[in-house]
Amino acid sequence: MAKKYSTFGSDYISYTVDNEKGKIAFLGIESGGRDRDKHASYNLTLPGYGAMFGAFKKKLPISQELTDASASFENENGEGIKYTLIDTKTLSLDMTKPQKSDIFSVRFAIKTAPPSIWTSVAPKSLKTNNPLNINKTKYTLPLIIHFPDFGRIEISSSSDSVYCVEELQMSRDFCGLDLGYENHSYNHNRMHGLHYGSSYLTFKSKASLENVSLTIKVLPEAYPPLPEDSDKFNGLKRNWINSFALNRELFDMGDNIYFHGTGHLAIHMKSDMLQFIDPSDPQFEIVRRVYEGQVKRSFTESQGASGEVSVCCFRREKRSTDGCASDSTPGAIIALTGISNWNLPLAKRLLPNATRAADFILTMDPDGDGIFEVPYPGDYMGQPAENGFYCNWWDNFSFGHKDIYFNYLCHRALRELCALLDRVGQGDKAEKYKAQLEKFDKSFFDTFYNPETELMVGWISRNGSLHDYGFTFAVSMGINEGLIPKEIGKKMLKKLLKRMKEQGYGDLRFGIPGNVEPIGKNDTGDWPCMTDWGRYENGGLNGMNGFHFLTAMYNVGMTREADEILFAILNTYEKEMTHSGLMPGYCQSIDWRTKEGVPCGYNYLADNYYFLLSVYAGKFKMKHPAVNR
Repeated sequence: MAKKYSTFGSDYISYTVDNEKGKIAFLGIESGGRDRDKHASYNLTLPGYGAMFGAFKKKLPISQELTDASASFENENGEGIKYTLIDTKTLSLDMTKPQKSDIFSVRFAIKTAPPSIWTSVAPKSLKTNNPLNINKTKYTLPLIIHFPDFGRIEISSSSDSVYCVEELQMSRDFCGLDLGYENHSYNHNRMHGLHYGSSYLTFKSKASLENVSLTIKVLPEAYPPLPEDSDKFNGLKRNWINSFALNRELFDMGDNIYFHGTGHLAIHMKSDMLQFIDPSDPQFEIVRRVYEGQVKRSFTESQGASGEVSVCCFRREKRSTDGCASDSTPGAIIALTGISNWNLPLAKRLLPNATRAADFILTMDPDGDGIFEVPYPGDYMGQPAENGFYCNWWDNFSFGHKDIYFNYLCHRALRELCALLDRVGQGDKAEKYKAQLEKFDKSFFDTFYNPETELMVGWISRNGSLHDYGFTFAVSMGINEGLIPKEIGKKMLKKLLKRMKEQGYGDLRFGIPGNVEPIGKNDTGDWPCMTDWGRYENGGLNGMNGFHFLTAMYNVGMTREADEILFAILNTYEKEMTHSGLMPGYCQSIDWRTKEGVPCGYNYLADNYYFLLSVYAGKFKMKHPAVNR
């Protein structure tokens, strides 16, 4: 009796062929050639579907030929396929008399989907009448598919007529994000199936073909070259590309796979990371082109009449956004100055938009002391504001009025805009921004320094109250921006590390907390799973904040302490599933952890990988204008 399954593989790819149906039933990849158990144990294809030659859906194979390196199948019509492991990274699918409308199809497993699909030609969205289909998209070949935690494959065809259509199907049983009816943020009270969906690819042809081949090649891990390469950096190698998760609808990159990145709070973070690329990698230039498109849309479709850049403008919501501050305005400027380092012509075209955004920022210093004041009182969480809503990246707290996080971003945005204007011969336009920066630098430390705690406050509300909970970013961002003297900053960092140890954070293997003291009841929301001490932003651990904190430690000379934390986090990110923590359900996302490592995030954030940048900008001090003063 013939065996039902045949297994082939190497350290980079493993697959099992169903000999009765002539399809791939199991597919595992490992771009780094590490962790044999993982890619031999986790199936990227959806059980019951797998990957199948189109002709066999109606006519099952009646003949087979199995060798140590290949498996061949053919049906009574002479339609057939041969799977061959050409080398340790390459699988060839050679097909005879393929069906034009369905050459080959594959459905990826729910727990590994949706992968990100990248092509040099922008994909085309297709209409679908299926209510469970979130997106239907047409891609040209070759294409690169990125499976978080596993790696990447490139799929190419021997024929130019072959293209690919993806249908992303929602799973009713696996949905996430819902924060409850009392949360009024955009879509936060809806259940989304995109967290766990089934990505269904069909390869089709524009013309009838007698023979055609598809080649599946495992690509190496995508990360910028390291000055010092060793296994200690495996967590970076595996996860760097996870920062760039695609939104299918707009083909851009938001902070997660549902929200787009146009006019968003964290738009600048990807610009920072895209300063460092591997120029030989086929994906990075595609990522840069996609990113340029969303920054361009941020300055056009997402810029309001006042100059503000806001995701609300992009959505055209029925509320005023003029005068409503958020990180996306300085973030968009920072993103553009970053792009200027690789695409100066685009940056020059968008400079008028950037200066309009900067002029809007200047209006936020009505008392002329140099410090920017947002139009939100910040006295308590949920307080009504006269100009719509306000939030910064730390949106679980009542940040407002004199907001240190917002001020840091504004300072950086104006500083980098001045440098860009000088660079392109428009230095006269930078004078007003330079004058503002001079006032800012004189006022900043005395405004935000708290002599009682000897730390920097998070914000000062309109009633004059200081909101100081040992915010780690309030110290580290100031050091990195050159606003806190290094010796003073070093004392602050040591004080924060001492407090973390007292609070039982251990070696910080899951990230850096935003605050080391519990947030007061009035300053956070009323969602216990997210607002209790030690959970989510209220003392939870996250990778994004690690960039600021670790880089600051390197900048003040605390190299030994920074290395201990950095490599503890990298070891976690190497060994554990991180990006695929798109857990269904409230507060089950792995991007945030308690100090014990329990997931406590509400919706997977690609921002989690921002800390990896500290390896280049902090540890190795690889300078570029976007991240170093």
